Amino acid sequence: MAYKLNNTFGTLLVTLADGTIDTATTDLTLIGKGYAGFGEKLNENLIKLLENFNNTSAPSNKIQGQLWYDKTNNQLNVYTGTKFKPAGGPTPSTTQPTNAVLGDEWFDTTNKQYYIYDGSAWTLIGPTTVAGSGVTQVIPDTVQDNTGVNRSILKLVANDAVVGVVSNLAFTPSSSETAAAALITAGFATVAQGIQLSSTVTSAKFRGTSTDSDALGGVAAANFLRSNANDTSTGTLGLLVDGTTLTLGAGSDVTFTMASDDLTIAQTTQNKDIIFTVNEGGSTVTLMTLDGSTGRLELPSVGDLRVKGNLTVDGEQVINNTTTLSVEDNIIELNRNVSSNSGMPNFTGLKVNRGETSSATEQDLYWVWDETFADDGTTIFGNAGGAWTAFKSGGGDDELSAATLVDIRANIVHATSTSAQYADLAERYASDMLLEPGDVVILGGNEEVTKCIKELDSSVFGVVSDSPAFLMNAQAGNNESHPMIALKGRVFVKITGPGKAGDRIVSAGNGDARVASMAECTHFNVLGRLLNDKYSDNTALTECVIGVK
Repeated sequence: MAYKLNNTFGTLLVTLADGTIDTATTDLTLIGKGYAGFGEKLNENLIKLLENFNNTSAPSNKIQGQLWYDKTNNQLNVYTGTKFKPAGGPTPSTTQPTNAVLGDEWFDTTNKQYYIYDGSAWTLIGPTTVAGSGVTQVIPDTVQDNTGVNRSILKLVANDAVVGVVSNLAFTPSSSETAAAALITAGFATVAQGIQLSSTVTSAKFRGTSTDSDALGGVAAANFLRSNANDTSTGTLGLLVDGTTLTLGAGSDVTFTMASDDLTIAQTTQNKDIIFTVNEGGSTVTLMTLDGSTGRLELPSVGDLRVKGNLTVDGEQVINNTTTLSVEDNIIELNRNVSSNSGMPNFTGLKVNRGETSSATEQDLYWVWDETFADDGTTIFGNAGGAWTAFKSGGGDDELSAATLVDIRANIVHATSTSAQYADLAERYASDMLLEPGDVVILGGNEEVTKCIKELDSSVFGVVSDSPAFLMNAQAGNNESHPMIALKGRVFVKITGPGKAGDRIVSAGNGDARVASMAECTHFNVLGRLLNDKYSDNTALTECVIGVK
Protein backbone atom coordinates (compact mmCIF):
# COMPACT_ATOMS: atom_id res chain seq x y z
CA MET A 1 0.00 0.00 0.00
CA ALA A 2 1.48 3.39 -1.04
CA TYR A 3 2.55 6.04 1.50
CA LYS A 4 0.96 9.56 1.39
CA LEU A 5 3.59 11.96 2.74
CA ASN A 6 2.39 15.43 4.02
CA ASN A 7 4.38 18.48 5.26
CA THR A 8 3.90 20.08 8.65
CA PHE A 9 0.89 22.09 7.43
CA GLY A 10 -0.80 18.87 6.16
CA THR A 11 -0.16 19.59 2.53
CA LEU A 12 0.51 16.43 0.41
CA LEU A 13 4.05 16.40 -0.84
CA VAL A 14 4.21 13.06 -2.63
CA THR A 15 2.47 9.64 -2.90
CA LEU A 16 5.21 7.05 -2.52
CA ALA A 17 4.56 3.60 -4.08
CA ASP A 18 5.68 0.43 -2.39
CA GLY A 19 9.23 -0.70 -3.04
CA THR A 20 10.30 2.74 -4.44
CA ILE A 21 12.30 5.79 -3.37
CA ASP A 22 11.79 9.56 -4.15
CA THR A 23 14.77 11.94 -4.58
CA ALA A 24 13.00 14.70 -6.56
CA THR A 25 10.49 16.05 -4.09
CA THR A 26 12.98 17.05 -1.39
CA ASP A 27 16.71 16.90 -0.81
CA LEU A 28 16.16 13.78 1.33
CA THR A 29 15.60 10.26 -0.05
CA LEU A 30 12.01 9.27 0.68
CA ILE A 31 11.72 5.41 1.10
CA GLY A 32 8.63 3.43 0.10
CA LYS A 33 7.27 0.31 1.86
CA GLY A 34 9.30 -2.80 1.27
CA TYR A 35 12.26 -0.98 -0.47
CA ALA A 36 15.33 -3.27 -0.35
CA GLY A 37 18.43 -1.56 1.07
CA PHE A 38 16.43 1.13 2.84
CA GLY A 39 19.00 1.21 5.69
CA GLU A 40 21.68 3.02 3.59
CA LYS A 41 19.23 5.67 2.38
CA LEU A 42 17.89 6.23 5.86
CA ASN A 43 21.36 6.70 7.35
CA GLU A 44 22.36 9.13 4.57
CA ASN A 45 19.24 11.18 5.30
CA LEU A 46 20.31 11.41 8.93
CA ILE A 47 23.80 12.56 7.91
CA LYS A 48 22.34 15.29 5.61
CA LEU A 49 20.15 16.55 8.42
CA LEU A 50 23.10 16.50 10.80
CA GLU A 51 25.24 18.45 8.33
CA ASN A 52 22.36 20.83 7.40
CA PHE A 53 23.01 19.90 3.74
CA ASN A 54 26.59 21.18 3.94
CA ASN A 55 27.65 22.17 0.43
CA THR A 56 29.16 24.95 -1.64
CA SER A 57 25.82 25.42 -3.44
CA ALA A 58 22.29 25.60 -2.14
CA PRO A 59 20.11 22.45 -2.16
CA SER A 60 18.09 22.11 -5.36
CA ASN A 61 14.87 20.57 -3.92
CA LYS A 62 14.56 22.88 -0.93
CA ILE A 63 11.37 23.44 0.99
CA GLN A 64 10.34 26.27 3.31
CA GLY A 65 12.13 26.12 6.68
CA GLN A 66 14.99 23.94 5.36
CA LEU A 67 18.50 24.65 6.68
CA TRP A 68 21.61 24.82 4.50
CA TYR A 69 25.18 25.28 5.65
CA ASP A 70 27.04 27.38 3.07
CA LYS A 71 30.43 25.67 2.98
CA THR A 72 32.00 28.51 1.03
CA ASN A 73 31.07 31.29 3.50
CA ASN A 74 30.81 28.97 6.53
CA GLN A 75 27.34 30.31 7.20
CA LEU A 76 24.08 28.58 8.21
CA ASN A 77 21.08 29.65 6.09
CA VAL A 78 17.35 28.99 6.23
CA TYR A 79 14.99 28.78 3.24
CA THR A 80 12.14 31.34 3.49
CA GLY A 81 10.13 29.86 0.66
CA THR A 82 11.73 32.17 -1.87
CA LYS A 83 15.42 32.29 -0.90
CA PHE A 84 18.06 31.21 1.57
CA LYS A 85 19.05 33.85 4.11
CA PRO A 86 21.55 33.64 6.97
CA ALA A 87 20.17 32.27 10.19
CA GLY A 88 21.12 34.70 13.00
CA GLY A 89 23.28 37.14 10.90
CA PRO A 90 23.34 39.46 7.88
CA THR A 91 23.34 38.38 4.28
CA PRO A 92 26.83 39.03 2.82
CA SER A 93 26.72 40.17 -0.80
CA THR A 94 28.00 42.80 -3.20
CA THR A 95 24.45 43.92 -4.05
CA GLN A 96 21.32 44.58 -2.02
CA PRO A 97 19.37 41.35 -1.30
CA THR A 98 15.98 41.08 -3.00
CA ASN A 99 12.65 40.04 -1.45
CA ALA A 100 13.77 41.52 1.87
CA VAL A 101 11.43 41.63 4.86
CA LEU A 102 11.41 43.88 7.95
CA GLY A 103 14.47 43.20 10.08
CA ASP A 104 16.59 41.56 7.39
CA GLU A 105 20.29 42.31 7.58
CA TRP A 106 22.83 42.79 4.80
CA PHE A 107 26.57 43.20 4.82
CA ASP A 108 27.91 45.02 1.76
CA THR A 109 31.04 42.99 1.05
CA THR A 110 32.34 45.62 -1.42
CA ASN A 111 32.22 48.67 0.88
CA LYS A 112 32.36 46.69 4.14
CA GLN A 113 29.19 48.30 5.51
CA TYR A 114 26.29 46.89 7.53
CA TYR A 115 22.61 47.52 6.56
CA ILE A 116 19.19 46.63 8.02
CA TYR A 117 15.88 46.56 6.12
CA ASP A 118 13.25 48.91 7.62
CA GLY A 119 10.37 47.48 5.65
CA SER A 120 10.79 49.76 2.63
CA ALA A 121 14.52 50.43 2.18
CA TRP A 122 17.97 49.38 3.33
CA THR A 123 19.29 51.64 6.12
CA LEU A 124 23.01 52.01 6.74
CA ILE A 125 23.99 51.05 10.28
CA GLY A 126 27.71 51.51 9.86
CA PRO A 127 30.44 52.21 9.37
CA THR A 128 29.60 55.46 7.61
CA THR A 129 32.88 55.40 5.76
CA VAL A 130 33.27 53.45 2.54
CA ALA A 131 36.10 50.96 2.81
CA GLY A 132 39.42 52.45 1.62
CA SER A 133 38.33 56.13 1.84
CA GLY A 134 39.47 56.85 5.38
CA VAL A 135 37.28 57.67 8.37
CA THR A 136 34.44 60.08 7.57
CA GLN A 137 31.92 60.38 10.38
CA VAL A 138 30.80 62.27 13.44
CA ILE A 139 32.68 60.86 16.46
CA PRO A 140 31.69 61.53 20.08
CA ASP A 141 34.79 62.09 22.21
CA THR A 142 35.87 63.28 25.66
CA VAL A 143 38.95 65.47 26.16
CA GLN A 144 40.45 67.28 29.10
CA ASP A 145 40.67 71.07 29.29
CA ASN A 146 43.69 72.86 30.74
CA THR A 147 42.14 72.71 34.23
CA GLY A 148 41.80 68.91 34.15
CA VAL A 149 38.00 68.91 33.58
CA ASN A 150 36.64 66.42 31.03
CA ARG A 151 34.71 68.02 28.14
CA SER A 152 32.32 66.15 25.86
CA ILE A 153 32.57 67.08 22.19
CA LEU A 154 31.63 65.87 18.73
CA LYS A 155 34.44 65.61 16.22
CA LEU A 156 33.53 66.16 12.55
CA VAL A 157 35.91 63.80 10.69
CA ALA A 158 36.33 63.72 6.89
CA ASN A 159 38.86 61.35 5.31
CA ASP A 160 40.61 60.84 8.67
CA ALA A 161 40.97 64.64 9.23
CA VAL A 162 39.17 66.45 12.07
CA VAL A 163 37.65 69.42 10.20
CA GLY A 164 35.29 70.62 12.93
CA VAL A 165 34.35 70.38 16.59
CA VAL A 166 30.95 70.83 18.22
CA SER A 167 30.95 71.91 21.86
CA ASN A 168 28.37 73.39 24.22
CA LEU A 169 31.12 75.25 26.12
CA ALA A 170 34.25 77.16 25.25
CA PHE A 171 37.50 75.82 26.70
CA THR A 172 41.24 75.38 26.14
CA PRO A 173 42.33 71.76 25.56
CA SER A 174 45.08 70.30 27.77
CA SER A 175 48.43 69.81 26.06
CA SER A 176 49.32 66.87 28.33
CA GLU A 177 46.24 64.67 27.88
CA THR A 178 46.49 62.44 24.78
CA ALA A 179 43.06 63.09 23.25
CA ALA A 180 43.25 66.83 23.98
CA ALA A 181 46.78 67.11 22.57
CA ALA A 182 45.61 65.38 19.39
CA LEU A 183 42.79 67.92 19.20
CA ILE A 184 45.33 70.78 19.46
CA THR A 185 47.38 69.20 16.67
CA ALA A 186 44.23 68.98 14.55
CA GLY A 187 43.90 72.78 14.66
CA PHE A 188 41.93 73.49 17.83
CA ALA A 189 44.24 75.36 20.25
CA THR A 190 41.02 76.69 21.77
CA VAL A 191 37.52 75.29 21.41
CA ALA A 192 34.69 77.78 20.87
CA GLN A 193 31.10 77.38 21.95
CA GLY A 194 29.09 76.00 19.02
CA ILE A 195 30.54 74.70 15.73
CA GLN A 196 34.20 75.48 15.07
CA LEU A 197 36.29 74.70 11.96
CA SER A 198 39.93 73.58 12.10
CA SER A 199 42.65 76.18 11.58
CA THR A 200 44.82 73.56 9.81
CA VAL A 201 42.30 72.92 7.02
CA THR A 202 43.07 75.31 4.15
CA SER A 203 40.13 77.61 3.22
CA ALA A 204 37.83 75.90 5.71
CA LYS A 205 34.48 77.74 5.50
CA PHE A 206 30.79 77.22 6.02
CA ARG A 207 29.20 76.95 2.57
CA GLY A 208 25.52 77.69 1.94
CA THR A 209 22.90 80.05 3.30
CA SER A 210 23.17 81.34 6.86
CA THR A 211 20.23 82.96 8.66
CA ASP A 212 22.47 85.11 10.87
CA SER A 213 26.08 86.09 11.55
CA ASP A 214 27.90 87.98 14.30
CA ALA A 215 30.65 89.30 12.01
CA LEU A 216 31.62 89.49 8.35
CA GLY A 217 35.35 89.46 7.64
CA GLY A 218 35.96 90.13 11.30
CA VAL A 219 33.69 93.18 11.28
CA ALA A 220 30.56 93.18 13.43
CA ALA A 221 27.44 92.54 11.37
CA ALA A 222 25.81 95.67 12.82
CA ASN A 223 28.52 97.80 11.15
CA PHE A 224 27.40 96.92 7.60
CA LEU A 225 24.88 98.93 5.59
CA ARG A 226 21.51 97.28 4.99
CA SER A 227 19.87 97.11 1.56
CA ASN A 228 16.30 96.51 2.75
CA ALA A 229 15.89 99.32 5.27
CA ASN A 230 16.88 102.92 5.96
CA ASP A 231 20.46 103.04 7.20
CA THR A 232 23.34 105.44 7.85
CA SER A 233 27.12 105.36 7.75
CA THR A 234 29.69 107.30 9.78
CA GLY A 235 32.48 106.43 7.37
CA THR A 236 33.23 107.21 3.73
CA LEU A 237 31.27 105.33 1.06
CA GLY A 238 33.26 104.98 -2.14
CA LEU A 239 33.05 103.26 -5.53
CA LEU A 240 36.73 103.16 -6.49
CA VAL A 241 36.45 101.60 -9.97
CA ASP A 242 36.07 103.66 -13.18
CA GLY A 243 32.96 102.78 -15.12
CA THR A 244 31.09 102.03 -11.88
CA THR A 245 27.47 103.19 -11.77
CA LEU A 246 25.47 104.10 -8.66
CA THR A 247 21.75 103.70 -9.34
CA LEU A 248 18.81 105.27 -7.48
CA GLY A 249 15.08 104.53 -7.78
CA ALA A 250 12.95 101.43 -8.23
CA GLY A 251 13.16 101.83 -12.00
CA SER A 252 16.89 102.78 -12.00
CA ASP A 253 15.67 106.36 -12.51
CA VAL A 254 18.91 108.21 -11.68
CA THR A 255 22.47 106.99 -12.25
CA PHE A 256 25.87 108.31 -11.18
CA THR A 257 28.64 107.03 -13.46
CA MET A 258 32.37 107.66 -13.22
CA ALA A 259 34.37 107.14 -16.43
CA SER A 260 37.83 108.55 -17.24
CA ASP A 261 37.57 110.73 -14.10
CA ASP A 262 34.37 112.30 -15.49
CA LEU A 263 31.16 112.10 -13.44
CA THR A 264 27.89 111.71 -15.34
CA ILE A 265 24.59 112.26 -13.49
CA ALA A 266 21.72 110.92 -15.59
CA GLN A 267 17.93 111.04 -15.12
CA THR A 268 16.89 107.98 -17.15
CA THR A 269 13.12 108.32 -16.79
CA GLN A 270 11.56 110.23 -19.67
CA ASN A 271 10.58 113.89 -19.00
CA LYS A 272 11.53 113.72 -15.30
CA ASP A 273 13.57 116.42 -13.52
CA ILE A 274 16.68 116.63 -11.37
CA ILE A 275 15.95 119.03 -8.49
CA PHE A 276 18.47 120.62 -6.11
CA THR A 277 17.08 121.84 -2.77
CA VAL A 278 18.43 123.20 0.54
CA ASN A 279 17.03 123.73 4.01
CA GLU A 280 16.73 127.45 4.49
CA GLY A 281 15.68 128.31 8.03
CA GLY A 282 13.67 125.09 8.36
CA SER A 283 12.01 125.36 4.95
CA THR A 284 12.86 123.39 1.85
CA VAL A 285 13.96 125.76 -0.91
CA THR A 286 14.58 124.72 -4.51
CA LEU A 287 17.87 126.15 -5.78
CA MET A 288 17.93 124.64 -9.27
CA THR A 289 15.88 122.34 -11.50
CA LEU A 290 17.11 120.42 -14.52
CA ASP A 291 13.85 120.15 -16.48
CA GLY A 292 13.60 116.79 -18.26
CA SER A 293 10.61 117.78 -20.41
CA THR A 294 12.28 120.91 -21.87
CA GLY A 295 15.97 120.02 -21.55
CA ARG A 296 16.84 123.27 -19.79
CA LEU A 297 18.28 124.52 -16.51
CA GLU A 298 15.77 126.46 -14.39
CA LEU A 299 16.52 128.63 -11.37
CA PRO A 300 13.87 129.31 -8.73
CA SER A 301 11.45 132.23 -8.74
CA VAL A 302 12.69 133.25 -5.29
CA GLY A 303 16.19 133.89 -4.08
CA ASP A 304 19.26 135.26 -5.82
CA LEU A 305 21.76 133.82 -8.28
CA ARG A 306 25.25 135.11 -7.67
CA VAL A 307 28.14 134.35 -10.02
CA LYS A 308 31.41 135.34 -8.38
CA GLY A 309 33.52 134.64 -11.45
CA ASN A 310 33.04 135.55 -15.08
CA LEU A 311 29.86 134.33 -16.79
CA THR A 312 30.25 133.31 -20.42
CA VAL A 313 27.25 132.28 -22.53
CA ASP A 314 28.19 130.62 -25.81
CA GLY A 315 24.69 130.34 -27.22
CA GLU A 316 23.14 132.63 -29.79
CA GLN A 317 20.62 134.30 -27.51
CA VAL A 318 20.30 135.48 -23.88
CA ILE A 319 16.67 136.07 -22.86
CA ASN A 320 16.00 138.08 -19.67
CA ASN A 321 12.40 137.72 -18.45
CA THR A 322 12.85 139.97 -15.39
CA THR A 323 10.90 143.16 -14.86
CA THR A 324 14.00 145.23 -14.13
CA LEU A 325 17.57 144.70 -15.35
CA SER A 326 20.19 146.26 -13.08
CA VAL A 327 23.75 146.50 -14.39
CA GLU A 328 26.52 147.59 -12.02
CA ASP A 329 29.22 147.88 -14.69
CA ASN A 330 29.76 151.29 -16.24
CA ILE A 331 30.36 149.91 -19.72
CA ILE A 332 28.19 147.49 -21.72
CA GLU A 333 30.23 146.17 -24.63
CA LEU A 334 28.45 145.15 -27.84
CA ASN A 335 30.01 143.48 -30.88
CA ARG A 336 32.74 142.08 -28.60
CA ASN A 337 34.05 139.61 -31.15
CA VAL A 338 34.19 142.04 -34.08
CA SER A 339 37.87 142.36 -34.96
CA SER A 340 37.75 144.74 -37.94
CA ASN A 341 35.62 147.37 -39.64
CA SER A 342 34.80 144.91 -42.38
CA GLY A 343 33.07 142.67 -39.87
CA MET A 344 31.08 145.41 -38.22
CA PRO A 345 27.29 144.92 -38.48
CA ASN A 346 25.22 147.80 -39.83
CA PHE A 347 23.12 148.09 -36.68
CA THR A 348 24.20 147.74 -33.03
CA GLY A 349 22.09 148.77 -30.07
CA LEU A 350 18.82 148.11 -28.28
CA LYS A 351 15.53 146.67 -29.49
CA VAL A 352 12.11 147.00 -27.84
CA ASN A 353 9.97 144.03 -28.90
CA ARG A 354 6.34 145.06 -29.20
CA GLY A 355 5.18 141.41 -29.16
CA GLU A 356 2.98 139.46 -31.57
CA THR A 357 0.05 139.51 -29.10
CA SER A 358 0.51 143.16 -28.14
CA SER A 359 -2.38 145.53 -28.64
CA ALA A 360 0.05 148.16 -29.92
CA THR A 361 0.01 148.90 -33.61
CA GLU A 362 3.63 150.00 -33.84
CA GLN A 363 6.41 147.79 -35.13
CA ASP A 364 9.39 146.85 -32.97
CA LEU A 365 11.42 149.88 -31.86
CA TYR A 366 15.20 150.29 -32.15
CA TRP A 367 17.79 152.58 -30.57
CA VAL A 368 20.94 151.65 -32.45
CA TRP A 369 24.21 152.84 -33.86
CA ASP A 370 23.59 152.93 -37.60
CA GLU A 371 26.82 152.34 -39.56
CA THR A 372 25.03 153.25 -42.81
CA PHE A 373 23.99 156.73 -41.69
CA ALA A 374 26.36 159.41 -42.96
CA ASP A 375 27.17 162.85 -41.62
CA ASP A 376 25.57 164.40 -44.65
CA GLY A 377 22.20 162.89 -43.76
CA THR A 378 22.19 160.27 -46.47
CA THR A 379 21.89 156.55 -45.86
CA ILE A 380 24.40 155.50 -48.47
CA PHE A 381 26.82 153.02 -46.93
CA GLY A 382 30.40 154.12 -47.26
CA ASN A 383 29.85 157.78 -46.48
CA ALA A 384 31.57 159.07 -43.43
CA GLY A 385 30.31 158.59 -39.95
CA GLY A 386 27.38 156.55 -38.69
CA ALA A 387 24.94 157.86 -36.11
CA TRP A 388 22.71 156.94 -33.18
CA THR A 389 19.29 156.33 -34.67
CA ALA A 390 15.83 155.59 -33.29
CA PHE A 391 13.40 153.95 -35.69
CA LYS A 392 10.52 151.54 -36.13
CA SER A 393 11.27 148.20 -37.78
CA GLY A 394 10.32 147.68 -41.35
CA GLY A 395 8.38 144.57 -40.40
CA GLY A 396 8.39 141.25 -42.18
CA ASP A 397 11.34 138.87 -42.21
CA ASP A 398 13.87 141.68 -42.42
CA GLU A 399 12.98 144.09 -39.62
CA LEU A 400 15.95 146.34 -40.24
CA SER A 401 15.00 147.18 -43.83
CA ALA A 402 12.67 150.05 -44.74
CA ALA A 403 12.98 151.42 -41.21
CA THR A 404 11.05 154.57 -40.19
CA LEU A 405 12.62 157.15 -37.89
CA VAL A 406 10.77 157.93 -34.62
CA ASP A 407 10.95 160.65 -32.00
CA ILE A 408 13.36 160.72 -29.05
CA ARG A 409 11.96 162.39 -25.94
CA ALA A 410 13.68 163.47 -22.74
CA ASN A 411 13.22 165.94 -19.90
CA ILE A 412 16.49 167.78 -20.44
CA VAL A 413 18.81 167.14 -23.37
CA HIS A 414 22.33 168.55 -23.36
CA ALA A 415 23.59 168.34 -26.95
CA THR A 416 24.60 170.24 -30.02
CA SER A 417 21.77 170.44 -32.55
CA THR A 418 22.68 170.66 -36.21
CA SER A 419 19.20 170.42 -37.71
CA ALA A 420 15.48 170.17 -36.95
CA GLN A 421 12.61 168.63 -38.89
CA TYR A 422 10.31 171.63 -38.39
CA ALA A 423 11.09 175.38 -38.56
CA ASP A 424 9.34 177.36 -35.81
CA LEU A 425 10.20 178.15 -32.20
CA ALA A 426 7.12 177.75 -30.02
CA GLU A 427 6.04 177.83 -26.37
CA ARG A 428 2.91 176.65 -24.58
CA TYR A 429 0.59 179.33 -23.16
CA ALA A 430 -2.70 178.99 -21.34
CA SER A 431 -5.65 179.95 -23.62
CA ASP A 432 -9.14 181.12 -22.68
CA MET A 433 -10.61 179.35 -25.72
CA LEU A 434 -10.06 176.45 -28.07
CA LEU A 435 -7.62 177.50 -30.77
CA GLU A 436 -6.64 175.91 -34.11
CA PRO A 437 -3.29 175.71 -35.92
CA GLY A 438 -2.78 178.95 -37.91
CA ASP A 439 -4.85 181.16 -35.54
CA VAL A 440 -3.32 184.62 -34.78
CA VAL A 441 -3.27 185.32 -31.01
CA ILE A 442 -2.57 188.21 -28.69
CA LEU A 443 -1.56 188.31 -25.01
CA GLY A 444 -4.53 188.82 -22.72
CA GLY A 445 -8.10 187.62 -22.29
CA ASN A 446 -9.05 185.51 -19.29
CA GLU A 447 -5.84 183.49 -19.60
CA GLU A 448 -2.38 184.12 -21.01
CA VAL A 449 -3.43 184.31 -24.68
CA THR A 450 -6.61 184.67 -26.72
CA LYS A 451 -7.63 184.86 -30.39
CA CYS A 452 -6.88 188.19 -32.16
CA ILE A 453 -10.26 189.61 -33.28
CA LYS A 454 -9.14 193.10 -34.44
CA GLU A 455 -7.75 194.17 -37.79
CA LEU A 456 -4.28 195.77 -37.81
CA ASP A 457 -3.95 194.92 -34.09
CA SER A 458 -0.63 196.23 -32.77
CA SER A 459 -0.80 193.63 -29.92
CA VAL A 460 -0.25 190.62 -32.17
CA PHE A 461 1.88 188.04 -30.32
CA GLY A 462 2.17 184.83 -32.38
CA VAL A 463 0.47 182.04 -34.32
CA VAL A 464 -0.81 178.64 -33.13
CA SER A 465 1.74 176.04 -34.32
CA ASP A 466 1.11 172.45 -35.35
CA SER A 467 4.63 170.94 -35.35
CA PRO A 468 7.25 173.24 -33.85
CA ALA A 469 10.92 172.54 -34.34
CA PHE A 470 11.51 173.37 -30.67
CA LEU A 471 8.82 173.57 -28.02
CA MET A 472 9.39 175.40 -24.77
CA ASN A 473 7.34 174.84 -21.61
CA ALA A 474 6.24 171.56 -23.17
CA GLN A 475 4.82 170.05 -19.94
CA ALA A 476 2.55 173.02 -19.15
CA GLY A 477 -0.54 171.31 -20.59
CA ASN A 478 -2.06 169.93 -23.80
CA ASN A 479 -2.99 171.51 -27.13
CA GLU A 480 -6.49 172.41 -25.88
CA SER A 481 -5.58 174.11 -22.62
CA HIS A 482 -2.08 175.29 -23.57
CA PRO A 483 -1.72 175.54 -27.34
CA MET A 484 1.75 175.78 -28.90
CA ILE A 485 2.31 179.43 -29.89
CA ALA A 486 4.92 179.97 -32.63
CA LEU A 487 7.04 182.99 -31.73
CA LYS A 488 9.50 182.89 -34.62
CA GLY A 489 10.25 180.87 -37.73
CA ARG A 490 8.32 179.14 -40.50
CA VAL A 491 4.70 178.33 -39.65
CA PHE A 492 1.37 177.98 -41.46
CA VAL A 493 -0.96 180.99 -40.87
CA LYS A 494 -4.65 181.44 -41.74
CA ILE A 495 -4.32 184.04 -44.59
CA THR A 496 -7.37 185.82 -46.07
CA GLY A 497 -7.11 187.09 -49.62
CA PRO A 498 -4.22 186.92 -52.13
CA GLY A 499 -0.59 187.88 -51.69
CA LYS A 500 2.92 187.45 -53.01
CA ALA A 501 5.95 185.91 -51.39
CA GLY A 502 7.67 188.58 -49.27
CA ASP A 503 4.51 190.61 -48.54
CA ARG A 504 4.12 191.74 -44.94
CA ILE A 505 1.16 190.29 -43.03
CA VAL A 506 -0.99 191.81 -40.28
CA SER A 507 -4.04 190.71 -38.27
CA ALA A 508 -7.34 190.58 -40.19
CA GLY A 509 -9.65 189.82 -37.24
CA ASN A 510 -11.25 186.50 -36.21
CA GLY A 511 -7.81 184.99 -35.73
CA ASP A 512 -6.88 185.47 -39.41
CA ALA A 513 -4.14 187.51 -41.12
CA ARG A 514 -3.85 189.37 -44.48
CA VAL A 515 -1.34 191.16 -46.66
CA ALA A 516 -0.85 194.83 -45.65
CA SER A 517 0.18 197.84 -47.73
CA MET A 518 3.25 199.79 -46.74
CA ALA A 519 1.02 202.62 -45.48
CA GLU A 520 -0.73 200.20 -43.09
CA CYS A 521 2.44 198.68 -41.69
CA THR A 522 3.94 199.68 -38.37
CA HIS A 523 6.68 198.16 -36.28
CA PHE A 524 4.07 196.76 -33.87
CA ASN A 525 1.34 195.39 -36.11
CA VAL A 526 3.47 193.46 -38.66
CA LEU A 527 3.32 189.74 -37.79
CA GLY A 528 5.71 188.49 -40.47
CA ARG A 529 5.94 187.80 -44.24
CA LEU A 530 4.51 185.41 -46.78
CA LEU A 531 6.85 182.64 -48.03
CA ASN A 532 4.69 181.55 -50.96
CA ASP A 533 2.37 183.25 -53.42
CA LYS A 534 -1.37 183.04 -52.62
CA TYR A 535 -3.87 183.63 -55.44
CA SER A 536 -7.27 182.82 -53.91
CA ASP A 537 -9.49 185.22 -52.02
CA ASN A 538 -10.64 182.66 -49.47
CA THR A 539 -8.97 181.98 -46.13
CA ALA A 540 -6.36 179.23 -46.25
CA LEU A 541 -3.29 178.02 -44.32
CA THR A 542 -0.28 179.55 -45.98
CA GLU A 543 3.38 179.12 -45.00
CA CYS A 544 4.84 182.34 -43.56
CA VAL A 545 7.87 183.57 -41.59
CA ILE A 546 6.80 185.27 -38.38
CA GLY A 547 8.89 187.47 -36.15
CA VAL A 548 10.39 189.12 -39.21
CA LYS A 549 9.28 192.74 -39.54
